Amino acid sequence: MTIGSTLGLVADQKLVLFYGLRAALGLLSAYAEALYYQSTSRHFGRRTARYLLYILLFNAGTFHASTAFLPSSFSMVLVMLFTSAWMDKSHYLALFYGVVAVLCGWPYVGVLFIPFAAETLYTRGLIKSVLAGTSIGGVVLTLELLVNFYYYHRWVLPAWNIFVYNVLSNDSTLYGTEPLSYYLLNLALNFNVVALLAVPAALFVFVLPSHYETGKVQLVAYLSPMYIWMAIMFTQAHKEERFLSPIYPLVCLAAAITLSAVVYHIGRFFSHVRTVGSALSQLIVVGTLGMYSLLSVSRIVSNVVNFGAPLRVYKHLYTKVLPNPESDMSPNAVMPTVNLCLTKEWYRFPTSFFIPSNSTKVQFVKSSFSGLLPKPFEEHLHGTSIIPSAMNDQNREEPSRYVSINVCDYVVDLNLSSQKEIKFWEEPATWELVHSEQFLDAERSKSPYRSFYIPMLTPRYAHYAEYTIYKRKKDAAN
Repeated sequence: MTIGSTLGLVADQKLVLFYGLRAALGLLSAYAEALYYQSTSRHFGRRTARYLLYILLFNAGTFHASTAFLPSSFSMVLVMLFTSAWMDKSHYLALFYGVVAVLCGWPYVGVLFIPFAAETLYTRGLIKSVLAGTSIGGVVLTLELLVNFYYYHRWVLPAWNIFVYNVLSNDSTLYGTEPLSYYLLNLALNFNVVALLAVPAALFVFVLPSHYETGKVQLVAYLSPMYIWMAIMFTQAHKEERFLSPIYPLVCLAAAITLSAVVYHIGRFFSHVRTVGSALSQLIVVGTLGMYSLLSVSRIVSNVVNFGAPLRVYKHLYTKVLPNPESDMSPNAVMPTVNLCLTKEWYRFPTSFFIPSNSTKVQFVKSSFSGLLPKPFEEHLHGTSIIPSAMNDQNREEPSRYVSINVCDYVVDLNLSSQKEIKFWEEPATWELVHSEQFLDAERSKSPYRSFYIPMLTPRYAHYAEYTIYKRKKDAAN
């Protein structure tokens, strides 16, 4: 049973289903954050937990990742649930979350659970640990295989395929490489001042108040997955922003620990002049978290205002332009076939939830991109089980993906004066502008105006291009 048929009341309203799924993912993340906060309060103290909650509430990284339907985001939520269960000594529950994250989410996150596995082996012994692991893993694996068999009509374990493809067989640099500064910049943009607080957290754990039941070494163990993940990911040539998503909650916790430790020791240092210590502590906390929240909100607003055009454009396509079975068409009406073409903006196509019906075909026109483009599932009752043709594992360009621009009824493109592809705005006899939205021209805009939204300054100093929908004119089609 598909998600759409399961939610039959909205199955025909694809946009409602799309945003409903994102809302559900957001609620799941909020639930995980609540448990994470409670466990932190019990084991790191209420002050640390309050700082953690504040950092989570305003964090730009988790704001963006929590509603994304991606393995990395799914793993981020499970890491929060896992860490909460681990702190509360619910080892079986923690093991369950870890197994689900690896087998049903993203297999690479398995390295995050190594400290937990080592602790479990030490405290519970080899036999108990192996029995628990095989029992829980066996149940999750069986359910995963059954669901996959339903859709693919063969026994498939995607987690294993991903591991074999990326680790044992091929070079991930096929999909681009980035310097170390890429992740440093990512942390700076999504965490700003908090990123600096997170780094030394393992040391600051040892100067926290010692009246908590949990030992200091154990508290460091809870943070250790963050350092393991950074050590691995920072040394990989292929880097993507989403690769850091699984440790976003741990970065928030690490920053909260450092801030809490600083405040605690300021209070101790000025114990003979409490008013001075209290005032200085408040100044540091309010200044740090105030600056953090302002920069975080500015970053979130920037992402929505500067980069939200694709969603708005495709929503306009769905509601106003493309043939739509939800409109007032008669029940027996045959919807015309429409070719919606993408050139260089193929990678910003959000999802087929924004395509009202199968009568609209998403096509690709040759652009400066020279890698392997996606291919849709077969339009068949069991289309997910049909192995697609013209695929390869070397990211080689496949010419069969392309169609001629002459067959396109609509085109979605970003108008850049420097683009090598066809400039539709220069061909008014052939192409009619249907709709456009402003989208940040990153090459012509400089930081901080392109990275953070600064009222009055960003609209003035940032440069924008038009994210557009073009329609082929009828006269040009004849």
